[in-house]
This record gives sequence, C-alpha cells and structure tokens, in this order.
Amino acid sequence: MEIGKTILDQTRGICPVCYQPIDAYYIEEAGSVRFVKTCPKHGTFQTTAAEHAEDYREWTKHPVINIPPESAMTEGDIEDKSCPLHCGTCQNHLQTACCVLIDLTDRCNQRCPYCFARSEMDGDRSGEPTMTEIEKKLDLLLELGEDGRPFNLQLSGGEPTVRDDLPQIVRMARDKGFEYVQINSNGRRLAQEEGYAKLLKDAGASVIFLQFDGTRDEVYQKLRGEPLLEIKLRAIRCCENAGLPVTLVPTVVEGVNTDNIGDMMDFLLENVNVVKGIHFQPVSFFGRHPEKTDAGFHSGDFSGRVTMFGLLRKLEQQRPAFRYQDYCPISTGHTLCCFYSTYIKEPDGSVRCTLTGDRKKSGVACCDASVNKLDVIKKDRDFVLNKWDVLTPGEERDWSQYRSSKEIVDLIDFLDYYKQNTFTVTGMAFQDLTNLDAQRVKRCRVQVLSEDNKLIPFCAYNSIYRK
Repeated sequence: MEIGKTILDQTRGICPVCYQPIDAYYIEEAGSVRFVKTCPKHGTFQTTAAEHAEDYREWTKHPVINIPPESAMTEGDIEDKSCPLHCGTCQNHLQTACCVLIDLTDRCNQRCPYCFARSEMDGDRSGEPTMTEIEKKLDLLLELGEDGRPFNLQLSGGEPTVRDDLPQIVRMARDKGFEYVQINSNGRRLAQEEGYAKLLKDAGASVIFLQFDGTRDEVYQKLRGEPLLEIKLRAIRCCENAGLPVTLVPTVVEGVNTDNIGDMMDFLLENVNVVKGIHFQPVSFFGRHPEKTDAGFHSGDFSGRVTMFGLLRKLEQQRPAFRYQDYCPISTGHTLCCFYSTYIKEPDGSVRCTLTGDRKKSGVACCDASVNKLDVIKKDRDFVLNKWDVLTPGEERDWSQYRSSKEIVDLIDFLDYYKQNTFTVTGMAFQDLTNLDAQRVKRCRVQVLSEDNKLIPFCAYNSIYRK
C-alpha cells in the first residue's frame, strides 16, 4: 500500500470489461474514500465511495441485521468467490428481499438519455409476460416469501402504464394477498388520461413512485430529452384527486440537478398532502447513459457521479432543516446502500425529524439479532407499507390555529394531522459495473424476478443480467 493510503475494507468486485470477479478495496486517500480494483487483463478501476472519509467511517459503524432467504434458487461456488455470477439467489445470499420488482414490459412512452432499462418507445411487446405468466410469478413469490408477510411488490418496466391491463394486474396482486403494490412510472399516462389515477387507486395500488428529477424543465431536457415538468405536475394533481399517494424519485446527476435538491424539498412540503416522500437515486451508470464508452469504464468516475453522502451534504447545505445527522442506513441490508429519515411538517411550515435516537442507532428493524426473524422481516416491509397513506379529497382540514403538531392534543385530530403531514426522505445508491461490491450484492433487499423466475439483486440484474 502506498504512503498516505489506508485500506478500510476488502471485498470482491467485478471487472467492467470482462466481468470476472476480482478483489476490491475501500481505500482512504487525501480525506476521501475510493473503491479500487485491478483486473490482471484490463487494469485498475476506481470510483469515489465517499467524498469525506469520516462519513464513510461513521456510516459503516451502524449495526446490521441480515435475514437470509428461506431457500436458495441457484448454487454459487463453495468458496463464494464468483459473486454475482450465480444470482438467482444462491445459497450465499445473506438478506431476504423487502421489495421484489416484476418488469411488465420493455416498452416506454419516453426515450430518456438516462435509462437503467434501456427502454424504447417502439419496444417489442411480444416478450411481455401474459396475465397467466404474471399470475404464476405472483404465486411463486408467495411461495418464496416468509409466512405471514408477502414481499412488497413493485411493478416496473419499461413504463408499466403502457399496458392497458395494468389495473387488472394490480387487482390480481392485491387479491392474492400482496399488501403493498408500488407502480414505478414516469407519470405521462397519469397526467394525460383523465380518471386513470383513480383506476389504479381503486384496483389497489399503494403508491406511485414518480420519476421526478427537479423543478426546472432544463433538468428534464438533459436527463429525459424533453421538457416534462408540466406533465409531472399534472400527474401529481391527478393522483391527489384520486387519493393515490406519490413519492418523488429524482435521478441525481452532479452538475445537472444537484443545485435543485432544496427546491425539490420545498415542492414536497408544498404538496405533502399527496407527496408522501422523496426517494433520491444518485445516478448509476448502467443501461443507457450519455457517458457510456469504453474509455469511461477505465476512468472509473463518470462526470455526473454523486455519492449518497455527497447528496445528503448538499441537501443540508441547501435546506439546513434537513440535517445530515437526521439520517441513518437501514439495518436489514448493507450500510452503503441506502439512507432514510422521517419528518413531520409543522403547522407553521417548519419541519421536525421524527426518527428517534434508538431507531437511528439500530435502523428500520429497531431490534437486535436475538429478535424473531419474522418480526424483523415484517417490520422491514411494514415500514415501507405504512408510509404512503393520504387523506382523500375533501378530508383535508385547516391546522393553522396550531403552532406545532404537539399542540394537537385530541387523538383523532392528531392522527388526521399526522396522516396528512408526515413524509419520508430516503435514497438508494445503486451500483454499476465500476463499483459493484459483492458484499453489498449479497445483502441486497431489492430484487428482480427475472424472466426465468430467479430472484436477482437489483444492481446485479441491471449491470449483468438484464437483456
């Protein structure tokens, strides 16, 4: 090791050229942390893991509770050195899924310059799963899930709303017992087709995870290839009228919308009755993106990369009410994958973090390894399930007579206020071929049910397995 460099952790990565698993290291140098790996054939690759080493050190101290899947679907090598080339999941996977994605289509009604699925507007629908095939997938997930609490379900693509039978798919999932059915959408059809949001709400959709990259059209022009802000606003209004909650999902690219993070938070607060959260996704370089070149793989860091630590620091700088110390990693995956916190908007417009000190220390599960594993799993999945409730139109009340939520003493009134004014701020740092970490992959709690019915960690799926 060179002078001035310190190895903080060792893991396994993958060569982004030949895809062979290789040793990888988190190395502190000049106050930051880099993820570094060397392929014997293709050289050294490195990317930023944390802009400030103290953030990395503090974050990785958090305790982790991993509950393995009930059973393996594929078989990895005994020495566990080939991860993630045996995903399915194999017997070496350490964390059962919280959320499982089913891709309903490769088609989309947009063609974004940044797209993890490489979706096309004229995509082939012949490969889309039929209703019968989707039902079999749902039945399989019920078999694979733990007793008493099915996986949280995400319907994705492509753009799932291009399928006219999406409401029927949602209803079928709910009828089978899936308590949480999330729809990942760009919002175009929600905005343009009157009554469509209510169709999804009535079918049992839990929340719309809405592609929302900022509050300026110039952001959408760069990330999506067209001005889309008005469509996003109309989609949110339609969801509000239908009583269908929304969480904003920005893809965050350095130099494109990192200066707009604070304005996005302001927008959330102005619309907290329907926008119940924001889920930041620092850009990951898989799928389609403008920087996709062979030279880019060798440079390691693409120009637009931002870490989740850097994102949280920018959030605090732009809106000091959202303090860096408010956030912690989830406890049922890997500490470098996600962050979360919960808030309430006070009657005077200020915000208060509602994540207690104990939960900051122990994460979502809020327990230790001695607790029954099913309790951990249910708390993990229920945390997601219970954060997206909204008041239906006409239920909103005027809370301006109160200065803070603590002054609302009547239980029913407080529950109404809490329902209308709480929200989450979360983020997920997806991996790509340059920073894929086997330890993170093995602890992935967001998995994709592939075409051949394997459960594949999301980042491995999009980096290696997506066709």
